[in-house]
Amino acid sequence: MGDQLPITFQEYIKLPELGIDVSNISFNTLTLQSDKFICIREKTGAKEQVCIVDLEDTSKTFRWPITADSAIMNPENKIIALKAGRNLQVFNLEMKAKVKSCTMTDDVQFWRWITPFDIALVTETSVLHWSIEGTSSPVKQFDRHANLNGT
Repeated sequence: MGDQLPITFQEYIKLPELGIDVSNISFNTLTLQSDKFICIREKTGAKEQVCIVDLEDTSKTFRWPITADSAIMNPENKIIALKAGRNLQVFNLEMKAKVKSCTMTDDVQFWRWITPFDIALVTETSVLHWSIEGTSSPVKQFDRHANLNGT
């Protein structure tokens, strides 16, 4: 067991070979919600866009001109969630249609897909779940502990 590693790493793709500038490859601009897609917010001069890399077929890299603070791809489907300030929007990329949108009353500090149909949202004071099905707004699940304020 001395030389055996619990996991092995393998380089799968070089993002610069897909035309992604290395300055856009960081924790602030790149998200990986599953093993299906990589989502990169790119900024080149005044031009901003979101680049989505389909890991099943990297030749299907898709760029979308959009300004967003954060972008996360659905773990199963070609659905993207975008956050710009307190505005959240979800788009189905295959249907080229907006699925849902809302404006939060508080800043979202962290968010991620928790199922193919639900996004968890963390604000300064609360944790909410937002279903992309139906017409409901984000639903508060519980308050954050006061000791977590500012983190």
